[in-house]
Amino acid sequence: MINLCLLLLAAAGVRHQAADRLERLDFEAAGGAANQPEKAASNTALLNRLLDSLKPKDTLYISAKTFWLAGGVRLVNAHDVTLQLDGTLEFREGRSGWPEQQGNVCNLNPLQPKRSLNCVQEAFLIANVSRLTLTSGNQHGGTLNGNGKSWWGYIEYALHGEDRPRLLSIYNATDILVEKWHFVNSAYWTFTALDVARLEVRFCSVSARVDKAPEHNLGNLDAFNTDGFDVSGRDIYIHHSEVWNQDDCFTIQPRDRRGINSQCTENVLIENVNASGLGLTIGAVLPTLFHNCIRNVTFRKAYMFHTFKGIYMKSQNSPEPQASGEISNILYEDIYMERPTQVAIWIGPAQEADSYKACSLLWPVVPFVSCSPPSVAVLWENITLRRVQVHNPIQSPGVIYGNPKRPMKNITFENVVVVNPGHEPWGGSFYYCEGVNGLALNGTTPLPPCFQTSASTLLTT
Repeated sequence: MINLCLLLLAAAGVRHQAADRLERLDFEAAGGAANQPEKAASNTALLNRLLDSLKPKDTLYISAKTFWLAGGVRLVNAHDVTLQLDGTLEFREGRSGWPEQQGNVCNLNPLQPKRSLNCVQEAFLIANVSRLTLTSGNQHGGTLNGNGKSWWGYIEYALHGEDRPRLLSIYNATDILVEKWHFVNSAYWTFTALDVARLEVRFCSVSARVDKAPEHNLGNLDAFNTDGFDVSGRDIYIHHSEVWNQDDCFTIQPRDRRGINSQCTENVLIENVNASGLGLTIGAVLPTLFHNCIRNVTFRKAYMFHTFKGIYMKSQNSPEPQASGEISNILYEDIYMERPTQVAIWIGPAQEADSYKACSLLWPVVPFVSCSPPSVAVLWENITLRRVQVHNPIQSPGVIYGNPKRPMKNITFENVVVVNPGHEPWGGSFYYCEGVNGLALNGTTPLPPCFQTSASTLLTT
């Protein structure tokens, strides 16, 4: 399904770039002040000057100490450089004094609503770069700490919505290696790499916690919107990494024909990962006039302990009648979940509060709330779940919800086993299942009620 040769060649090319640097700039030796929160603004100004001065084959070195920053760190228009983070870059708390940017720059991210007013700058923005290495010489890795607790919560969301800084935001980049970096308590999305080509992420982690509870309780969910790794583009490889957060964990975001490096997010492999949050996610795919698209994606060898959702594939609705979208050729295999809190397998409309005709977050628990089916403008095709085990889910196993006017095609469950499934909200049916051309094979249990159990039966229906 996925072009592994291409990914391996890309990864080899990325790994090669770390050698033979001409110059190493030392942030502390240049005047960076360690362990002094009051120096956050001057540290940020110095770091930006050094980043702006980097030439091809230069390395910027951050020693194994804590350096406070004020937000608005930028690496733009760089080629063939390395950032070696052996210590911690820690961003000061709260919105007060955080730098802002103009509305036209706020709209750089195509996944977010358009803004006419100013917005906060990203904590660390990387844009228009090629052959970039983010690494650490510390055996424990380096850390970006967003001090997100001061930004989280329902009151903050009511006041400011999603006007919060991403911890690391990469846009329009090619040939990138990110390794041994740890991302802690982002104010908003944690690691965002949009419109990239040939990205490898390895031995990295994301953590966003209100407390140390080993589940996603109501208190921890106060840190919503703390997405883990969000990526779009082509030839992307993420492995041997982990996420514990309160939103999507490893998320494949769409691209359309307006992309610079890719006109569809495709050729993505996520493997050997731990994830606990809203899951291993495809989308949400919003239909656009330029055909928003995700295809040829594999998730495999994932362990999910006390996750909220597990496998989560979602599309959005659009009021534009000429828009279109696509989710095709997706494989999940060798996935193990232990006691997921909510729906272990969700394939269907995005369940959220802030998009057109979204499926309500209260569905189906609260009577009379709506959950619109996926748009007929989105093609769902060739989706396989293979060797998926779910143990002791609190709720019913899942939702497979297509549009009866344009059913999902070739949805296959192979050896998808749910042990001791919960009975709420779907009771003995176990799944909410509608608008799907589905096939269950090789010991899948319980069976989604609208699936067939043999290919010959499927072909005649």
